[in-house]
Amino acid sequence: MPVANFKIDANILDYGQFDVWLPEGNPDSNLLSPEEVGRLHSISSQNVRETFLLSRCAIHILSKYYTKNFNFLGDFRTHPGGKPFLINVPDLHFSLSHTGSEVAIVFSRSPVGFDMEKSGRRTDFLALAERFFTPTEVAAIVAAGKEASACFLELWTAKEAVLKLEGTGISGGLERARILSKSEGNLDGRRVYLHSLEWPGLVAKLASFEKPVEVRSRRIIF
Repeated sequence: MPVANFKIDANILDYGQFDVWLPEGNPDSNLLSPEEVGRLHSISSQNVRETFLLSRCAIHILSKYYTKNFNFLGDFRTHPGGKPFLINVPDLHFSLSHTGSEVAIVFSRSPVGFDMEKSGRRTDFLALAERFFTPTEVAAIVAAGKEASACFLELWTAKEAVLKLEGTGISGGLERARILSKSEGNLDGRRVYLHSLEWPGLVAKLASFEKPVEVRSRRIIF
């Protein structure tokens, strides 16, 4: 049955504000829809199952918070590129990222992309950079010397965030997301604003077409 569109109170979340939520604890599967419960039980990996439960319960709770409606049950749909969205709250956007057991969700009034990675991630970063990054980005990594791995990770998370902003993710083509500085990128000629976040052992990037006025890091504990 169609649900009337909810409007978000600017006193809770205004344009230019971005809330980065870090959920933790032991959420209750009763918060999930029957479809989500079925999907939860179909996941064989315990870590993936726990991450799914934590992220989906957090999205449901936070959707109630932003709509100021305790009975609200967000109806999820997925864009062709794989980005989830709430069909009955047109002015509430979110982007989800997880790495290992860590989960983070960004909510905003305008489209947003977010990516988070472990800072100690081990990979053949130079080979990946030479394949997917621009010559200027590769040169920046090489010039970073001992900090080359950290430089690569910052560029990688920025590129993923830009493509998640578009709604495609990596499948959209990493080479299309050009990173010009720590605070600015470009997607097919369109300016993208970037914002860096760090937590112990984690690095993250937020991407938006709208210049961030305030980025708030918050926790939700079940």
